[in-house]
Amino acid sequence: MTGRWGEERGAPWEYDPGPPRNRRMGRLFAQTPNYRGLGRAVTGREAFRWHFGPMFYRGRLVDGHVKVLVNGQEGAQDESLAARAFVGGSGSRMQHLLRHLGITRSYLFLNTFVYPIFGQYTGDLRWLAQHPDSPIVDHRHRILDEVTARNELRLVVAVGAAARASVVTWVRSRGGLTRGDGEVERADASVLGRHVKLLGVMHPGAAAAGAAGAVVTDFRRAIRQVERWVAADPGWLPADSDGELAPAGSFVYRAAPIPFRDLPYGTTWRLGRGATSSNRADAQRSIQLFGAGGRYNARGEQLAYPTTARGDDEGYEAETGELPYEPPRRAWGGYDRGPTTAFARLLQGGSRGLPWPDPGALGLPGDGSFGLGGGYRGRFDEVRVLVYADQGSEDDRFLGRAMCGDDGQHLQGLLEAAGVARRYLILRVLPFDTAGVDRERVRRVVADERTLTLHTQLLSRVRAGNPRLGAILAVGGHARWLVGRLPTGSVPVVDFVGWDENGARADWRLALERLRRIGVTTDADPTWRWDGRRRQLPREDLPYGSVRWRGTSGDRAVRAEQGGAASSQYLKLFAPQWVANLPPAPLSDEEQDAVALVP
Repeated sequence: MTGRWGEERGAPWEYDPGPPRNRRMGRLFAQTPNYRGLGRAVTGREAFRWHFGPMFYRGRLVDGHVKVLVNGQEGAQDESLAARAFVGGSGSRMQHLLRHLGITRSYLFLNTFVYPIFGQYTGDLRWLAQHPDSPIVDHRHRILDEVTARNELRLVVAVGAAARASVVTWVRSRGGLTRGDGEVERADASVLGRHVKLLGVMHPGAAAAGAAGAVVTDFRRAIRQVERWVAADPGWLPADSDGELAPAGSFVYRAAPIPFRDLPYGTTWRLGRGATSSNRADAQRSIQLFGAGGRYNARGEQLAYPTTARGDDEGYEAETGELPYEPPRRAWGGYDRGPTTAFARLLQGGSRGLPWPDPGALGLPGDGSFGLGGGYRGRFDEVRVLVYADQGSEDDRFLGRAMCGDDGQHLQGLLEAAGVARRYLILRVLPFDTAGVDRERVRRVVADERTLTLHTQLLSRVRAGNPRLGAILAVGGHARWLVGRLPTGSVPVVDFVGWDENGARADWRLALERLRRIGVTTDADPTWRWDGRRRQLPREDLPYGSVRWRGTSGDRAVRAEQGGAASSQYLKLFAPQWVANLPPAPLSDEEQDAVALVP
């Protein structure tokens, strides 16, 4: 497949599980101030791109694993899709700089603002970004202080004007002496740790604005400074085990792809590839992702999207103090950390002798640049109900999990009616796109010996680890065909049509009755009454950083039409219209008191 894993990115079964649940960082992220309300109150405008939520970090959050802290402001559309910072074009330029320094994994990227800003860092954002009374500054400092407390930092790199000022503000908050507001390299680094040194570099985004030569010159200057520090103290910044400090004279300004280990499991391979792969549209309500054969902003293309996916809030579960466009605050630890390494490798076709077939060679559209999806949703242990499902929407591509769209939200209601609120595992029949492809072509891929062999092994491992598995559900025609050829043994099978097929509602109710007769109940009281409505996908089914409107409001992703057929290159993810219509949340009393101090 195009864009397959390699030396620079690692393997897609290496991934970032999210913040450790036994440390404070995840809780600190969940204490994000009311960015939207503060921005409106201080600047009089929408200062932040809020629809797709914040992106808190990229890199290591495990104690003692960070030598280099990178602070900047890189929160564009690729970052919004990945729910990680510095993933797009600027992030890949900084990744290459770190690699040149021999730092391949012992780094952490953080932003001045956890939300993307509109345009450039302007004067009306300064109070929010730098004033000691700003709740945003206080929140950022608590996060930065936690990094210093849990790691023995060696180098802090400030990327761009906003970050330079932010690092200086941080040094002042810890009692360190500084010079000018942006003179980060003249600030007292000792207050951040006995080995810490400070370095400022131009933002790579300046290269796109015509200052490429200046950016390259500045990066080389920074590398020479690191060389001088290492020459004076060879043990100051040891290279990572697979890295090596290269001479400044050999530096070439280029992009390095983001390792899979920095991204949630199942993230589409287009994100972090070494360049930007998406663009915003529809008044901030959508982000368009394009494949290797597509073009940024679809320049010159004739595309049509059959729907704008307005959605509605059926099934959305509002909670006091929560925002639909942020991850959970109270139950911040309720997210899916990803499968075990063995299952992750198997699902990605990386186990020895167990590859997925090449979909392109078997007649499916696309060039493979989107990679494989996550292929599953749920848990791999204590499974009582195992679900095999056909692809029902494009949402799985953006969340890296199975049955995340309208079909999965309806299935969630059926499972809850059966008392199966948590102890289930959903597996996609195929981990790549089959939407819009005629049934016979898809069936050839399902019937391929490699598909059958891999699914046989997958089922055997699931059954071996879950002796109390009570039922297998097959949702859709391909799932029914596949399950009929797998070693299900004595486990009862309940099959029914896909949600988008004729007669689905009645067939699903019959399936629920069959489940009742089997007697499968697990972790909730069954009602055995399904009202046919959607339910919100549990937050613990989705990767860290997923905002609350994800997995609700029906299908959120739409594939473009090109030349009268489904495009293999362009998809859009839409925020629900009801979310886009929301006013800012009111400021807390503390935030109102802070705003009252703005000059």
